[in-house]
Amino acid sequence: MKKKVWISISVVAVLALIIGFNVYRTSASKSAEVETGTLESENINTTVMTPGTLTLANESLLFEDPSKGELTTVHVEEGDAVKKGDNVLTYENPDLKMEKEQNDINIESLYLRINSLDKQKTRLQEKEDELADDVGREEAEETMEAELDQIQMDIRMANLDLRQALLQRDRLKERMSELTVTSEIDGVVIEVNESSSPTTQGEKPLIRLGSMNDLVVKGKLSEYDTLSVDDGQSVTLTSDAVPDQEWKGKVSEVAYLPETTATESGSSAVQFPVTVTIDDGQKLNLKPGFQMIVEIETESHQAMTLPFSSVLQDGDDQYVYAVEGGKAVRKDIKTGSSTAERIEVTSGVTKDDQVVIDPPGKLKDGMDVSVK
Repeated sequence: MKKKVWISISVVAVLALIIGFNVYRTSASKSAEVETGTLESENINTTVMTPGTLTLANESLLFEDPSKGELTTVHVEEGDAVKKGDNVLTYENPDLKMEKEQNDINIESLYLRINSLDKQKTRLQEKEDELADDVGREEAEETMEAELDQIQMDIRMANLDLRQALLQRDRLKERMSELTVTSEIDGVVIEVNESSSPTTQGEKPLIRLGSMNDLVVKGKLSEYDTLSVDDGQSVTLTSDAVPDQEWKGKVSEVAYLPETTATESGSSAVQFPVTVTIDDGQKLNLKPGFQMIVEIETESHQAMTLPFSSVLQDGDDQYVYAVEGGKAVRKDIKTGSSTAERIEVTSGVTKDDQVVIDPPGKLKDGMDVSVK
């Protein structure tokens, strides 16, 4: 008898535990513990990011020019400092040298010819004067007219030939001066190659000159991004080569005309070159050719924000849960710009609303909640 009583008591206890657990589970599923926060004012920066390449702002590329003649002397080595006007390359052109010597001879010959014609003219005029004493001036002029006209014509033709020869001499002098190539800038010899040669990026220069103290970053923008980027906007520059550093700069130019490049699919993409100058006084321990990440600040404004984890998505709608009277209340919101961790809320909640941060998945509209 006692055994049956104990069995009955045990069954009742188990049933009580099961019922109690179910009641607890049902109650727990209808409530949740949450953490809340409110809207916070934050400065939101809207940015455009694009890859770029560190390059020389003032650069001079010299290519071998066979039309000048044979390259005989390279006057500089890598690392040399050069001033504008310093000799860099020298060519020799035997044909040009011979042409100049022939021109010099031709000019000298024309001067001699003109001098000889002037003397002939003088003698003819003296002969005319002597003849005038014998037969009279009128008859003497008629007699000597043909010879004097001819000599005068010869002098004019010789002077025209001389003018042409002098013009040719000037052109030859200019071509001769081009045999010595000088630097167009103050800077440093960055690169010296044995010869110009084609590469996958284009023809390789014989000599590259530039100023290491005058560097810019060049990148490209899409058509869409170009609409929001303008000269003078602030830029933050970073490089994967030195991830713990960043530099400040400004947009100095957005190209008016685009460049068209081919994509992997075979279609063409239109991009606009952009140039960024680096602010003065910054130590830039990078070399030309380094790849940079260009972050252009296109807009900056104060905004009321919430953490990204507060905002939920329902199709095209965005919403949050606020705690009102111990219950979760769904509030549809509109959002704007964002940072890495927060998003701007333009409508739907006020600064007094207690918004649930990182709401649990079971949270529903109207559910009882307790705030941690």
